[in-house]
Amino acid sequence: MARNKRHLDQKVKKEEIETVAMSLFKEQGYDKTSMATVAKEAGVAANTIYWYYENKDDLLIAVLNREVMQAMPLVLAMQSAPLSERVLTLIAQVESAGALMTDVHARVSHSDVVKQWHDRFHQMVEQLSISELIKAGVSPEHAACDARLMIYVIEGLLAHPHTMEERVQVVEHALAKLI
Repeated sequence: MARNKRHLDQKVKKEEIETVAMSLFKEQGYDKTSMATVAKEAGVAANTIYWYYENKDDLLIAVLNREVMQAMPLVLAMQSAPLSERVLTLIAQVESAGALMTDVHARVSHSDVVKQWHDRFHQMVEQLSISELIKAGVSPEHAACDARLMIYVIEGLLAHPHTMEERVQVVEHALAKLI
């Protein structure tokens, strides 16, 4: 039977809930995962989740934020790697989140909190892309448009299956055109 773990620190509880939610979202998908299932798998009472998250969209955002924060050290550690390698690693990181980005895109028109997260995420990736493209020699006046083009390439690669060889070829070709 599920129980409240009042003796646990709130941060630990949130981490447990978010870890379970991530696993369930990846395995079953966002739509097929209920808050009650997350609670049961996390070993807490169903109402406990609502102490931390207003609704399932808030839990999704918490899970996505954890994924981004876990990917940041890898991104920072790769600063000296070739740009194509960093782009390919970014794609792999987003892909490791399973269908969550697809779920985000599906929820954008239904949830303000998801739309806000999505917009902030895109702004962050776009700003990082602009910075990287300028460092690689793209003129500042073209960098914003070129960053958007690169993001569309990344999203296309994520949305449509490709072999790794095709993925590498597309990324390297796109970067060669931009730089």
